[in-house]
Amino acid sequence: MPASESEVLVGRRYLARGFLDAAMKLFVRNAEHVGAGDWSSLAERLMERNRVSDVVHVCEVGSVPLPRERLLSLADGHLKRKDLDGAVRLYELAEADRERWARLVDVMSGIPERERMAIRLAERHLHVEAEPESIPQPRRMKAVK
Repeated sequence: MPASESEVLVGRRYLARGFLDAAMKLFVRNAEHVGAGDWSSLAERLMERNRVSDVVHVCEVGSVPLPRERLLSLADGHLKRKDLDGAVRLYELAEADRERWARLVDVMSGIPERERMAIRLAERHLHVEAEPESIPQPRRMKAVK
């Protein structure tokens, strides 16, 4: 067995035993020999430990999709705890839907210090279009008899 395949095998064993950093090091070093399933398993285990930046790195190196639903769930938890910066970061990573962005903007609009951020997020993710200004109608004069 070539050295790189042996390292991947050992990396799988580390992953199975929960030694995520050791597994990640071996997988990254031998990325071309690591299968998508191994990358996805590593990403899932990292998500269990809320190691989001490592998940992003692993998914990029392994060319596997981000665990979007897990990221959105984690972001929803941040929003419930009013960790707005954490929610924004994760919603952007997971490409949240309009409904989630609307909820976040609603929460932010209840905090005056977050006005500018709420406006930026609404512009970026809610695609708010300005309502046309109403054109004043001329007043009709009553006919004098």
